[in-house]
Amino acid sequence: MARARRVCWALALAVGTCLLAEPVYSQQPGDSAKPYRLPPVTVSVTRAELPFTKTARAVQLLDKSQISRARPTWGLDESLAAVPGIYVANRYNFSLDQRISIRGFGSRSAFAVRGVKVLLDGIPQTLPDGQGQLTNVELGAADRVEVERGSASALFGNAAGGVISIWTDPAALHPSSEIEVTGGRFDRNGRTWSKWLASASDRVGGGSAFVTASRLSFAGERDHSAADFRNLNTRVQLPIGASWSLAILADAGVDPRADNPGALTLAELHANRDSAPSLNQSTRAGKDVTQLQGGATARHLLAGGGETVVTVFGLGRALRNPTTFAYLDLDRAAYGARVQVNRPVTVAGRPQRVTAGLDFQRQRDDRVNFGNSGGQPDTVRQLDQLEHVTEVGPFVESAVDLTPRTTVTAGLRYDWVDFRVHDRLVDSLNPDDSGRRLMAALSGSLGVALNPAPAVTLYANVGSSFETPTTTELTNQPDTAGGFNPTLQPQQAWNYELGARGANGHLSYSLALFQADVRDELISYEVPTSPQRRFFRNAGSARHRGIELGAAADIAPGVSVNAAWTYAHYRYVHYTLVNPGSTFVLDGRALPGVPAQFLRLGARAHPGALRGAWLEYDETYSSGYLVDDTLSVRAAPWWAANLRVGWEGTAGSVRLAPFLGVNNLYNRLYVGSVTINAARGRYYEPAPGRNVYVGFSLGAR
Repeated sequence: MARARRVCWALALAVGTCLLAEPVYSQQPGDSAKPYRLPPVTVSVTRAELPFTKTARAVQLLDKSQISRARPTWGLDESLAAVPGIYVANRYNFSLDQRISIRGFGSRSAFAVRGVKVLLDGIPQTLPDGQGQLTNVELGAADRVEVERGSASALFGNAAGGVISIWTDPAALHPSSEIEVTGGRFDRNGRTWSKWLASASDRVGGGSAFVTASRLSFAGERDHSAADFRNLNTRVQLPIGASWSLAILADAGVDPRADNPGALTLAELHANRDSAPSLNQSTRAGKDVTQLQGGATARHLLAGGGETVVTVFGLGRALRNPTTFAYLDLDRAAYGARVQVNRPVTVAGRPQRVTAGLDFQRQRDDRVNFGNSGGQPDTVRQLDQLEHVTEVGPFVESAVDLTPRTTVTAGLRYDWVDFRVHDRLVDSLNPDDSGRRLMAALSGSLGVALNPAPAVTLYANVGSSFETPTTTELTNQPDTAGGFNPTLQPQQAWNYELGARGANGHLSYSLALFQADVRDELISYEVPTSPQRRFFRNAGSARHRGIELGAAADIAPGVSVNAAWTYAHYRYVHYTLVNPGSTFVLDGRALPGVPAQFLRLGARAHPGALRGAWLEYDETYSSGYLVDDTLSVRAAPWWAANLRVGWEGTAGSVRLAPFLGVNNLYNRLYVGSVTINAARGRYYEPAPGRNVYVGFSLGAR
């Protein structure tokens, strides 16, 4: 442990040295390893479309090569590991999704995404109750990802401890098509997986259209972990007159199988890492989900600059979810709209950009829980209720240029989130648990960005964040009552940040120091009488402090390196936990589930002499961390390496890109994620051993 800590600090010092170095080689065409881009790039994740140099937030952009080049595209961990401040714990369990945490927000997630706002082409994938879904996200089709680290509730409202905005680009100058096929095998047990993705784009009515179809067939690295995911994504962009444009999207995700292998005890982990608990297998734990989503965005360019944006969207989701404790049958419908106006104005002789708008979302969940009989629902209803969530959030933000090199940004938003439940399981033994929970908050932010040099930005900001429990978290009550938990409160925080970033064409870097003072932190836990079912409670208060460091540099012609390091010091400030027969005072104790140090080092070589051949290598380090609030049980630290090699060129009029990849190159044994505060010691979700995959991409225009 001590040796690993010394190594990590030494590598951090090396990264710091890179920040001060002045490379002498220029970047080669096609090298996209830089984590930051030069101005005049703007970032839409701030909603104000500010130039990057005027943004007083920790924002990072990832391009297509960093997202999907020669990668399996199973999840966001493949690209977001290179972003400091983000920890993506990969469960390798397609039934539960990955556990995404930004500065500690979202780390409690038992499934799906919590505490982080997810957008796909501007359409929220996060529901009004704060639960995010990734069902319709096909990373192989993503053109770029924008990440905002830190409080964004003043702009995006509920569950915006950070923002992940994924964009596809339907623009087509010429008709084109592409197909990518990838297949792999796990060394330890010989199981295989495959994925194909086909896309086509064309000019349509003066605009363009883009369609992508994909399928992932995953035999499972562990027992009872197979998955079958199928996605169809379409995009159309059309000009309407001289100042209007319309963007339409329609997505379908059909996932008929996603087995849930569950977490293991330490003894089971040592005996057979590929095993699954017998209860998960006998109950056929997993999910079958179908989701349809559509949306349209109209943009109107205003005279004198600025624009008006109007977006409408809706989704339908059918979930059949056998678990170890019940069979969950959920039909969900959600819809919403957003109106936003960005406009440059001049006040007291100073230019500023004002952004104002309104978000509206409504969610309807028809939820019925049955007993689970071998993976099928029995006739006994455990829960039967209709849930509605309505969110209304007006917001305004103003960015004022005090001087040509100083920009002050201030934002304000009010969120009104109304939860209602109608209990349909009422009889002489079951009282009517219908009810309402109203949660509202005023969120604000204030930031300043300074540009002492054209390619250097210094910034500071302060802001508040607001996060409600989701409907699932409110519904799951240890006493098995219906309705909503009357004691579970929203989590709120004040967030502070100082940062710097810069780029000179050869070197790019970022540095951020942050603190979040959190009250009523939402904590997940299990109870022995209901195995693998997650319940939630509020901690008194906690403090998240940390340092984020990122850098990328060209060190030789055709050779670049990059690094991202996060130091996280997350502690309970005041938290007394009273359990039957025991009381725990947890003041000063580390929050479970997030490593204190997380480091990613990468290198890319594409020398011109090899005529299109390239190689990428990355190493990831995670320190150990607690897995339980009250016990001294820890997940061990780990290192893992990935290697990718390929060639990009043409054969006649066809673009050709074969590649080979090896994940966990040195076949290290480690735990990819944990179940926090698990009952009966079932904490550990192991990562796969070495797995090799090959693939190719063919494109034509």
